[in-house]
Amino acid sequence: MAEEEAKTHDHLSCLNDLSCNEDNMSAIEQPQSNNHLPQFLVELEEQLDKQYCWLHILLSKEDETHTKLSTCFLKADMSLIIISARQEAVQWILAVNSYHDFSAFTAVLSVNYLDQFLLSFQSRSDMPMKPWMVQLAAVACLSLAAKVVEVHVPLLFDLQVKKSEYVFRPKSIQKMELLVLSLLDWKMNSVTPLSFMNHIIKMVPMGDHQHLEFSTLFKHRLLSLLSDFKLVHYRPSVISAAVTLHLMKHMDFGGENLDSCKNELCGILQFNKEKLEACYQLIQTSLANGNNY
Repeated sequence: MAEEEAKTHDHLSCLNDLSCNEDNMSAIEQPQSNNHLPQFLVELEEQLDKQYCWLHILLSKEDETHTKLSTCFLKADMSLIIISARQEAVQWILAVNSYHDFSAFTAVLSVNYLDQFLLSFQSRSDMPMKPWMVQLAAVACLSLAAKVVEVHVPLLFDLQVKKSEYVFRPKSIQKMELLVLSLLDWKMNSVTPLSFMNHIIKMVPMGDHQHLEFSTLFKHRLLSLLSDFKLVHYRPSVISAAVTLHLMKHMDFGGENLDSCKNELCGILQFNKEKLEACYQLIQTSLANGNNY
């Protein structure tokens, strides 16, 4: 009996040892949580997660808006007179934007509103658009964009500082603002090529000291292209990527870097190389033809 009790005690001791070893193994095999990572790696991981989520949101919003505009394109009848009036209106927006020292984003956003309005109006209304209506819409769109972006916004009458064939009363501008808001479904936080700029800069192989130069040139080139109505056919992400490739060539980044960046842009922003190449060629042609801000 004494021997059997001793053996039983030995078996229990072995089981306890095994149990302890299993606990140790499970503790070793469990993946480390973020709490065990160095702080800078945790912050980097969180930053990348936020960047990916924000980019996903931008692409989703872009897809929604572009689908709507594509439908409007099929129905809208944009005559040469209206396209010419739009070009003059965009040039006026750029001049006033510069006069009031508004940001580049204000100009880009106001032209985005204007294009959405023109296409939506032309596709829904039987009433023909006239040049004075385009100019009135441009004033309203700049006013709305300034209210979204800028801290200090001039009065509606003071906004019309640059020479134009038409000058409108504040009440007329306010009525047009409401019409623009209605046709845009009151969605004022539009996705533009500038929305992607900070994401794209991180994909370009350049030093930190070149970021400011690149972003300044990016905004300048984009403002120069706003008057070209043909670019409305392309998604903002494609335009942003095409401007990036143009600048990389301008800043002499080299062929290998250009091809590598092109592949990365297509992969992350989810479009094909053919669209990017077509947009890139259009931008090159547009800038060569004198669309310079």
